[in-house]
Order: sequence, then C-alpha cells, then structure tokens
Amino acid sequence: MAKTIVVLSGKGGVGKTTVSSSLAYLYSKDGTGIVAVDADVDAPDLEYFLGGGKLVKQVSIETSDKAFIDPSKCIGCGRCVEVCIYGALTMHGGKAKVEKIMCEGCGSCMYVCPTDAVSLEKHSGGLITVKETRYGFKIVTGRISLGEHNSGKMVSVARTEAYKIAQAESLDVIVVDGAPGIGCPIIASITGADYVVAVVEPTKLSYQGLTRLLEVVEHFKIRAGIVINKYDISDEWTGRITAYTMSKGYQLLGQIPLSHEVVEAMSQMVPPPEYNPRSKVSKSITGIYREIRRVIEA
Repeated sequence: MAKTIVVLSGKGGVGKTTVSSSLAYLYSKDGTGIVAVDADVDAPDLEYFLGGGKLVKQVSIETSDKAFIDPSKCIGCGRCVEVCIYGALTMHGGKAKVEKIMCEGCGSCMYVCPTDAVSLEKHSGGLITVKETRYGFKIVTGRISLGEHNSGKMVSVARTEAYKIAQAESLDVIVVDGAPGIGCPIIASITGADYVVAVVEPTKLSYQGLTRLLEVVEHFKIRAGIVINKYDISDEWTGRITAYTMSKGYQLLGQIPLSHEVVEAMSQMVPPPEYNPRSKVSKSITGIYREIRRVIEA
C-alpha cells in the first residue's frame, strides 16, 4: 500500500506548497511511483508549482443541499423568508426566490411551507480534477466553488481518488498538500496518513499556528517532522521553534534559507530543486526529502 505524506502548516504563506511540490518532484525524479494531491480546496495551487498538466478526468462533486422553490405551488405567503436566518430567501413578484450562494440547506423553509412548494436538492459545490504533469505523475486537485462549504468532504473525495490511482498503478507514495490551519480540511487530510511534514517560518504567528496544528496531529497519533522555512530571518524564533521541536520529541527535518530563487522558480512554474539544483535552497530541500525518505522507509 502506498505511503501517505501530508504537508501542512499552522498558517498560510510559510512555504508549504513549495515543500510539497519539491517532494513530489524529487520522488518522481528518483523513479518512485507517486501521485500528488492538492487538498487545499479553497485555494488550490499545487499544479501551478508543477507546471500545470494535461486533463485526464474531471468530476463535479455534490457537497450540499440547496432549497428549490416550485413557482407553480408558491402562494407568496412569505413564511419561508421569515424563518431563513441566512437571508437566502427573498420575495420577487409575489413569489419566493432562493439565492443559492447564501443557502445553507438547513430545510427550515421546507418545513414551514404550507403548500409543499419548497424542496431540498443536491447541489454541486466543486470539482475534482486529475491531471498528468510533465514529470509523468498525476495530480488530483480538489477545488470548492465560491461561497460553498463542506471542504472536508472535497478533501476526502480527492484523497480517495488518489488512493484509487495509487492502487491501480501500483504506486509507492501519495504526497498531499494540505490546507493551512486546523479546520475540517486538515482533519480530512491527515486521517489515515503515515507521516506529517509541518512547515513553519520563524515568526510568532507561525509558531503559534504550529503548536495548534501539532496538537491535532498528536490527537490522531500520526508521526510528524518539522521544517523551518526562511530560518535565517530570525535567530530568536528559529531557536524557539528548534527548542520546542526537541522538547516535544519531533524530528527537525531541516531548515531552508530565505532566497529569491524560490520566487523565480515559482514564476517559471517549477519546483526550486529543478530550477537550480545547486542552490542553497535546493540543497536544503533535497536534504529534507532524503530525511523524509529515511524516516518513511525505516
């Protein structure tokens, strides 16, 4: 069975996707069978770090229920409008109308309607796409629609699709680029995972996010290691994070220096280790990759 590595961060913008894309690239470069997953469904961008890809599959996912008004049955009494606490129902021309983007599918309107004019219907809340990258491996991306909720379900569907690909193609590793924070998509990302890579930058806010994130990881009893990105911007916070890592018994997988080459690589839609394998950043990331391999394969 394929090993699942989930890359997470307690807050956004600390380099999580830079690490995820680099791991996927390096695994592929070494000849390991791999599939990547972008589980940051509210703002997926992993495929851009990997140069995009050729569309293999696209599926619309039903994530919620939405109210539907049958105008032939609606008598314009307005009871549904009165009970909707989300403001999703309004009156137009003597008939009730649903603003789909605001409807939470609670069903209150359906229960108070005297003529059974309201029903709940399944609603497509996002897409799952499968693309083949230029490196030869596939990437599964979950993308939730604007204003939709239930991102946890989207993550679960994306991961299930990746597992099917891994099983069908006898792949060895699944690299998941998770969402930042500690919400539902994070829980959906790490459930059943083999290892978590927690990316942090040396700032107070990122450190606080890291400690909250690792509390969730500990709850699910998943092994984890820590990567300090841009470690050289603050000796104080790098020291604090290192001390915290050791006190909690986590492994410090490595440190990545601040470098404009990361931005340059992103602008070219390639991971740093491909853009300039000899740079300090690329050597640091490659060292982290090798350490993760050692831990996973032990």
